[in-house]
Amino acid sequence: MTVETAKCGTCGTLLVGDYCHGCGQRRLAGRLTGRAFIADVVKRVMRVDVAFVTTFWRSLRAPGTLVNDYLAGRRAGMLDPLQYFISSVFIQIIVSGVTTAVAPLLDRDSAISWLGQLGGMVAIKILFILWAGTLWRAVFRSREFALGEIYVFTTYAMATTGVLWSLLPIADLLLPVVLARSETWVAAITLGIEVMYLTYAVCDWMQRPVWQVLLGVSSILSAGYSILAYLIGVDHAVSFAPLSALLAQV
Repeated sequence: MTVETAKCGTCGTLLVGDYCHGCGQRRLAGRLTGRAFIADVVKRVMRVDVAFVTTFWRSLRAPGTLVNDYLAGRRAGMLDPLQYFISSVFIQIIVSGVTTAVAPLLDRDSAISWLGQLGGMVAIKILFILWAGTLWRAVFRSREFALGEIYVFTTYAMATTGVLWSLLPIADLLLPVVLARSETWVAAITLGIEVMYLTYAVCDWMQRPVWQVLLGVSSILSAGYSILAYLIGVDHAVSFAPLSALLAQV
């Protein structure tokens, strides 16, 4: 390797390893090819690997510990909140595509009924996470957690909810019974999963009474989804909010 390629292209520091210890710039080797670009996108954004599985499992087993480890800098072997969230959306999109293609072949069109909650615009979902996090801060009013820390928790929790939702159409395809009985049934189940998981996650992280957390989570989701439906309309909001789907049936 020549001296030029062993130096950081940004600050000129001699490189030792894959990242510059002076400015943090990643080592670059030669010209960027299309294959390398795609591989980098998959590695950084659409990560569905051991780290993703580990993060998902930890978010189910002990979400509070997962968030606390991230905030304390113990991040080896896990995805950061934004990577985890975008990867969860990527999985939902893949599940939607596979379900749409396979359901007619298996004569199980009911599985398609679950897809209304999957995918959607990432930007809207992230804005909802920030909004929900801000509401949580206002509702729980805990000085123990800063707003940024609550955003980390909210991002992890919402991403895990999305992955849990993506299991529903798969289960509908594999099980001998039809799970999606009606649109109202679908909305109720997806909303129930969201409320139950978020209540469990908040209790595990904030160590609050279950009744208090359940009331807070229900209020926050109701307010957040109502505002979302008002801003973009109920028809569009159904793609992001199961509560909006229930309201549409009333």
